[in-house]
Amino acid sequence: MPYEVEIKAHADASLKAAIDKLAGVKGLPVTKDDCYYALPGDEVPRFRIRVEDGHLLVTAKHNRREGGLECNEELEFVHERLEDKATMEAMARMLGYEVFIHKHKTGWSWMLGDVHVELLDVRHLGWYLEMEVISPVQGFEENKGLYDKLRRVLHSLGLGDDAIESRSYQEMLAPWRGKEE
Repeated sequence: MPYEVEIKAHADASLKAAIDKLAGVKGLPVTKDDCYYALPGDEVPRFRIRVEDGHLLVTAKHNRREGGLECNEELEFVHERLEDKATMEAMARMLGYEVFIHKHKTGWSWMLGDVHVELLDVRHLGWYLEMEVISPVQGFEENKGLYDKLRRVLHSLGLGDDAIESRSYQEMLAPWRGKEE
């Protein structure tokens, strides 16, 4: 099972030129529409259904956060038929899940070696730089060293550690929870 090690940092759209230069290519456009589901009374979502690049991506994860570092143990699968989204949503409701929160992101994506970089405008929140490395090693402590790798990329783009955001998007989007996006 892959283990994601990631950070996100406050940024702005002007960072795109610096990332294009560092990557040696122009970023690929990205749009992600996420709907997170939880059981009544849950404090965190249990899974999400994402619409991205003409397909559905269904993801469940266990994560741990510490000082802006996020490590996720993820299970996910791609479903190619967008028209099945309504059925998946109805199935979630039938199983007792309810919509926890919606998230919409648009921007660009790059690969810098094994570091996946995205510069994204998150609806209601503004611009963020997201960076992640997929590790074959399980465990938070075992992957802490990858945090320095991500911080080096952050610094090479002119951002300091003070730009790192330690809260989850779900926490930051809480004021919009339960409102139609």
